[in-house]
Amino acid sequence: MPKKKSTNKTTTIGNFFQNFGSQIMIMFITLLSGVLLARGLGADGRGKYIAITMWTNLLYWALSFGIYQTVLYYWKSHDKPKKVIFTTFLVYTLIACILAIIISELVIVPLITVDYDTELVVAARIYFVGIIYLAFSDVLMASLAGDEKFGYSNILRIAIPGVTTLLMLSLFLFGILDARSALYASFITSSSLFVINLIKILKLNYIGLKIDWPLMWKAFKYGAKSQGGDVAGMASNNSTQMILSVFLPPASLGLYSTAQSAISPLKTITSTIAITTQPKLTAEDIGKVHNRVTEIFRKSIILIGTSSIGLALVLPFLLPFVYGNEFEAAILPALVLLPNLLFNSLSNVLRNALNGAGMTFINTKSELIILVFTIISLYVFLDRWALLGAAIVTLLTSILRLAIFYYEYRKRMIQISYKAVIPTWSDAKGLYNVIRLQLNKLRGSVREYH
Repeated sequence: MPKKKSTNKTTTIGNFFQNFGSQIMIMFITLLSGVLLARGLGADGRGKYIAITMWTNLLYWALSFGIYQTVLYYWKSHDKPKKVIFTTFLVYTLIACILAIIISELVIVPLITVDYDTELVVAARIYFVGIIYLAFSDVLMASLAGDEKFGYSNILRIAIPGVTTLLMLSLFLFGILDARSALYASFITSSSLFVINLIKILKLNYIGLKIDWPLMWKAFKYGAKSQGGDVAGMASNNSTQMILSVFLPPASLGLYSTAQSAISPLKTITSTIAITTQPKLTAEDIGKVHNRVTEIFRKSIILIGTSSIGLALVLPFLLPFVYGNEFEAAILPALVLLPNLLFNSLSNVLRNALNGAGMTFINTKSELIILVFTIISLYVFLDRWALLGAAIVTLLTSILRLAIFYYEYRKRMIQISYKAVIPTWSDAKGLYNVIRLQLNKLRGSVREYH
């Protein structure tokens, strides 16, 4: 037994650093992309681009019923052949995507592009068609994550934004980068992703002719229990951007998105934690899940907390230097948003543990409370302090979300004590030793390569 435990822990650590390496690359690509959009489009153009791309993701997540978590859950717990499971969920998400595209073309485009020129509106309509590509990606990624295979996913997470950024860089160097051309560059990349994923699916022989309709209905009920929470959570998490995109000038959204981009290096850690640990918290023994939750909590606080302090010290100088003096107004909102990443990362750990045990309806209740709080807070803060008020609301909602999920976890799973999630010297030392070990392995690999 001890040997097995050690092997599992080693595998988890290995997966973490494998994912962390990919997230580091994504961070640099995201930063470069953000700089290109800021320098090439300005606050107004970036606001228009963000409004369109943001609504694409929001529509998909609102209508896909949390497909990634659903596929992951049934991939690990259902006894049907994998080919049947995969095909069933692929058809399931395609239906959702078609509905999302119809809504986007008939409602969203007219709503957010009132003052946009005709060419940009056409680009927006074409871009929204790419929603259907997200279905293939999510079902495939969740299936691979269910088997704890992250290699292909990590390659795509780097390659797709990387290709998009290269296209935008070319447009920038030729002096033709604007919101319209940026949308086309993103659409070309997403189309390429569709082809690559289709080839991968065919190689894995995942697609069959049989669809398990009872499984689809079970999946719908599983997702529906949390869908109210997903929609409410989507609204509460993105309400500021949604309001900015509809009611305020595009420049406001451009500044706010720049504040979010400025703290994106910290998302490297939070994204890695989410990707690596979610399969470990799904369809597992409750005792094992609890031990993993408390350990993830303690080490996340150390990693994200120390990184936040370091980033806060350099952010006031780096943001205007990197993005341009036009975006100085984004500095204070970015600093306020920093702690938000830690709180959301911790609440997602608890959320995934509850979802992994099948208790998805908690999402609905929790996010509805948060949505009401968000709307009231936005009314109070946004009018008085504009972008700073938006950042304050985002921070307050992340604290409330963590408090709610912490309460629900203690009530429905295990009475988690406050002491169990307080970082110790042993946790810090363990993290240091793991990082040192991985760096030594990296140096050894580099020497061997040379």
